[in-house]
Amino acid sequence: MKKLLASILCTIFAVSSSFALTIIPRVGFDIPSTMNNEKEPDQETKLGFVIGVEARGEISNYFGWGAGAEYLVPRGFVNDSDDNDFSFLPVYASLRFYPLGAWDKVRPYIKVNAGYSVIASSQGDEDMKGGVYTAIGLGTQYQKFIVEVMASIYDGEYDDIGISYQKIGITLGYKFNISFSKQTSEE
Repeated sequence: MKKLLASILCTIFAVSSSFALTIIPRVGFDIPSTMNNEKEPDQETKLGFVIGVEARGEISNYFGWGAGAEYLVPRGFVNDSDDNDFSFLPVYASLRFYPLGAWDKVRPYIKVNAGYSVIASSQGDEDMKGGVYTAIGLGTQYQKFIVEVMASIYDGEYDDIGISYQKIGITLGYKFNISFSKQTSEE
């Protein structure tokens, strides 16, 4: 454990002399999709909206990392007379692959997210448990704008019944760059 901690600290100090971080607030929408559980498979959901933020860094011209969180604004089910709605809050780590490297203004990429998601419902939260969150998709960066199309799966439990929500969403974001660079003084 001490060797691992020492390795992490050495890596942090090695890259801390010049490090850039990008913060991306995002908004988007999710097309109607399905919620599955053992009692009621393939429940159709209504259109939903999402708000999120992601911090990103670059590993090389071809790879990038990130960490973020999203809030799926509560959405309901089609043909539900009780007006039950649900929401998820995933927290995740991501990896991006830029197949074309570092282009000047446009950078398409493939992205994978993995993390944990908390679930909430208007039916009550006492017997709800979050679960694994995974997503894969395509995105592009044009100057400071980001557009992504992601296919996501949110797992959880409600009253000890496994549930799975699958969706396809489109988000738009704007990049804010933060640079940490070591300043040297000339004598």
